Amino acid sequence: MIDKLHFSAKIDCESTQPSVQDAVLGRQASLAFGAILEEAGGRGSFFCIPSEVKANAKAYRDLAERGHQVGLHVHPVDLGYEEFLGIYGPHEQRTILSQCTDAFAQVMGYRPRGICLGYGSSNDYTRPILVELGYDHGQTQIPGRILPECASVAAGAPTEPHYAHRWNRVLSGNLDFVELPATTDPDSRMWGGKHPQDLRIELVDAKNHYYTVQKAVQRQLDADAPIKAILACTHNVFPYNEPHDFRRQTLLGVIEHTKRLATEHDLELLFQTEQQIAAAYREAVPLPTEDVKLYLDRRGHGT
Repeated sequence: MIDKLHFSAKIDCESTQPSVQDAVLGRQASLAFGAILEEAGGRGSFFCIPSEVKANAKAYRDLAERGHQVGLHVHPVDLGYEEFLGIYGPHEQRTILSQCTDAFAQVMGYRPRGICLGYGSSNDYTRPILVELGYDHGQTQIPGRILPECASVAAGAPTEPHYAHRWNRVLSGNLDFVELPATTDPDSRMWGGKHPQDLRIELVDAKNHYYTVQKAVQRQLDADAPIKAILACTHNVFPYNEPHDFRRQTLLGVIEHTKRLATEHDLELLFQTEQQIAAAYREAVPLPTEDVKLYLDRRGHGT
């Protein structure tokens, strides 16, 4: 049976945040992004802050009706809190996440199951709270990122899809939440070494992104990963509706590179939402009954 390569393109929809405040740009970018993925034969994932779905409700309802995923994006400042979720304890996080979820559901008519946390800002309280609120997949951090100024530190976290650990954000475990990290190149560091190059469309051109995709595909093949997945990301504050925009051209280039790599490795390429990829992971990997066991290499300790 031919193996599969799952490709997800996610767009964080935040054009209504205080630093941008351009809902028209956001609507045009999101609709154009959706059209690009439909032309490729798949659907995308749109993660929206509450004010975004309120400002562009019809556009996101239409996208959802066409089979795209519309989930929650969290920037606490959107509801009047501090910027970074990871600075808060469990009570405050539960309040913030509940308010964001309720505001989203009031507009969209359903409670989302997928979530993306702004800046990957989280702590060890976060993911059990998400499960309490009905979330079962998403991105809560960026593996390899070391940005304490954003309360976003995930050095050593798994780079591929996995079940979250209930008490430790850099371990895999048996929490019923599929973490879907953005595809990264752990060998390439940016921002003074604080951030791994990830498959964020606006960061670099398609040529540079090719190597991130190529390395990720090979890494997963070498590890015989239960599913092979490439997860790209971007934001709806760029004019994806303009034919010659750098970000649009980069996205198209990443899609073509991924198609070529899938062909080279005899993989069936599927353009899917994050919800579909989480479902594929659950099908391939039953939820463990116990957390992973940790082992310390004691070979240097003597007999």
